[in-house]
Amino acid sequence: MRRALAATALALAAPVAFAQATVTPQDSGVQVRLRGISAVDANTAWASGREGTVLRTLDGGAHWTNVSVPDAKSLDFRDIEGFDADTAVVLSIGPGEASRVYRTEDGGKTWALTLKNDDERAFFDCMVFEGDKGWMLGDPVDGRYQIRETQDGGRTWALQANGPEALKDEAAFAASGTCIARADHQQVFIAGGGAASRVQWSTPEGWHALDTKMPNRIPAAGIFSMASLGGVVLLVGGDFEHEAVGSAAWVKLAAHGTYVEPLPPPRGYRSGAACFAFQRCIAVGPTGVDALEPAPNARAKWRPLSDTGYDAIDIADGVAWASGDKGRIARITASPGPSPSTPAQAATP
Repeated sequence: MRRALAATALALAAPVAFAQATVTPQDSGVQVRLRGISAVDANTAWASGREGTVLRTLDGGAHWTNVSVPDAKSLDFRDIEGFDADTAVVLSIGPGEASRVYRTEDGGKTWALTLKNDDERAFFDCMVFEGDKGWMLGDPVDGRYQIRETQDGGRTWALQANGPEALKDEAAFAASGTCIARADHQQVFIAGGGAASRVQWSTPEGWHALDTKMPNRIPAAGIFSMASLGGVVLLVGGDFEHEAVGSAAWVKLAAHGTYVEPLPPPRGYRSGAACFAFQRCIAVGPTGVDALEPAPNARAKWRPLSDTGYDAIDIADGVAWASGDKGRIARITASPGPSPSTPAQAATP
């Protein structure tokens, strides 16, 4: 999704802190769990969730319109990509035919089914887009993760012949649509958990894997979300059966190789993460919302923003939306403050 993309220059800018961050709840008009969120710009966003639910706002969240997919009450839409006010692609998860992709080009008035899973062993997890080109991650089949690609904004999809290898009992988490990311506009990153907490990334030579050393447990613990800042990727996760247990790390792309840098854990399990252009990242989960300052610094620390739980987050034009259980949606606005090295930073609340 758009949340996965950031210019490399952002990762090289001087670090700044949140001078102020405000989490403002909004009325979604629904009570279902919303695990998909996509910010298009400061006024336009899409959300998705259980019972085939799709929502759209065109006025910064003052009003959310229900534009759900017809005859899709049995589907759980865990991921959504909004390209503009009229165009979006939504992904449902589940075994067999429950895993699907729909696309609208008229603001949700009509939806076209563009992909239906025909393999009972397969399970769609998440998508990421860069313009019309996109990638979808699916759980392993015959020992390999499934990677599907689209060149036309999700109208058609093709399954890669040889996806990245998976360990026994390793899988991805379809928690917020962010288990796949683009880094530096070149590589595709995937992450998961269970038997291992690994990241894997693509290069012209093939797929490479790296053990992050983040806590993992079958079937409920590992890496749940990734957020890209150009040459670095933020990883967050934990254990969804023990929500007080959270984890985080940086993956850094350097001339001498890709490596992992540990981070302090957030206040609990975190299922979604996104980063502002001024290099501040936010992670959300059932126990609250946290900001990481300064990013991507190794000495970064988490600061609590809210104790209300959310599942997913996305950012565009300096505005974030978070979505979660019982139809919860919040708009998060933030502004950059002075450099942490200045005396003024010490006085920042």
